Amino acid sequence: MNTSQLHKFHLNKFIKEYCQLQGVEKRVLFSKRRDRKLVEIRMVLAFFLRNRIKLGWSEIGRIMNRGHASIIHYDKKLEIYLSVYPHLQRMFKSTIELFKSYQHLIENETDIYSQLLLDNNILKEKIEQNER
Repeated sequence: MNTSQLHKFHLNKFIKEYCQLQGVEKRVLFSKRRDRKLVEIRMVLAFFLRNRIKLGWSEIGRIMNRGHASIIHYDKKLEIYLSVYPHLQRMFKSTIELFKSYQHLIENETDIYSQLLLDNNILKEKIEQNER
């Protein structure tokens, strides 16, 4: 299993446990339904995927079956909603605890991936120098 596959494995596992924590099935969370509760659960997940796991807007949109504009909207609105709704604050705090159990796995994989990209760029430069 390469780094990318391992990252996806842990990411999928995190999302599965997040859905269990929130009491919603993954297929329902990523459906077209727009119930307020589902939207709030999506907002918190999108925040963690963007700000903690560092995925791009479009990638999060693909994962969550949403357009990137929806993901940006979630990210912008969550901070405001957290200041107003105590139930969202509780959801966010419970998600922080869940994320902590995955953080070291995901960060380590991200570090490995970044190092591989850097090494790859160094090798490309050496090849180009040798070809001159």
